[in-house]
Amino acid sequence: MKLINKKLVHNAVMAIIGSVCYAIGISLFLEPNNLAPGGVSGIGIMVNYLTPLSVGFVTVALNIPLMIIGLIKLGRSFVLSTGVCVLLTSVLVDLFSLIKPITDDRLLASLAGGAILAVGLALIFKTGATTGGGDIVIRLLRLKFKHVKSGTIMFMIDGIISLLSYFVYRDINVALYAVLSLVVSSVVMDIILYGGDEAKLAFIVTEKQDEIVKNILEELDISASILDAVGAYSKQTKHIVMCATRKQLLPGLEEMVLKIDKNSFMIVTSASEIYGEGFKENMNLY
Repeated sequence: MKLINKKLVHNAVMAIIGSVCYAIGISLFLEPNNLAPGGVSGIGIMVNYLTPLSVGFVTVALNIPLMIIGLIKLGRSFVLSTGVCVLLTSVLVDLFSLIKPITDDRLLASLAGGAILAVGLALIFKTGATTGGGDIVIRLLRLKFKHVKSGTIMFMIDGIISLLSYFVYRDINVALYAVLSLVVSSVVMDIILYGGDEAKLAFIVTEKQDEIVKNILEELDISASILDAVGAYSKQTKHIVMCATRKQLLPGLEEMVLKIDKNSFMIVTSASEIYGEGFKENMNLY
């Protein structure tokens, strides 16, 4: 119970800090300079420019139907944690909008705002929650298009929203700065979530290999291989799930494996370099 409470407190603190950073990036840098960095918040910034509606109000309003669909398709726990973060970030965005913007230089705003926004999103993602909007859409789309990477879908959606800002503000510079903030946000988020190139290689000896692999593919969005082996003492056929993952995803992998098979045996080792989809590009040997 103490461990559970400690984890809840840790996640709550991370979510609050992340929400504050997210709101600062939106309200004190991006929104005052008409920069729409994709997502529902980007739509909210454009709607706020065209109407008296606040960014936070529009964000909540757009998330309500998505949350209802998510509740049906993605489950109660995901929607609950995401709903709390949506409300918290939306309230903070409207509160911080009452403060004087940090800068009116669009280049500085796109760089600093994108980076601070990414820090906030990364901290929220580390708790297992999201800020709703595009994140819910991505998860829903991946239920049908499992072969498409989440990052690809996210960048396409956010990129389209950022480019649409040209038609709202009638200024190509605004649209390009919005795309720049999106790129900065993506790079910073990758650094925080994934760190350097170091990854972890896990070998999982289990009798529930199919269920574990299914969850690895669907929940962690990474790949795995099933190896056949023979126990040296028992001479019985065993199955080993081999999985390469970013080190930040390892705790989630370990928790998931133990939840499915408490009798599993897991070996985790460091992999200094991994080439292939999801990691480094394949080496050109010729």
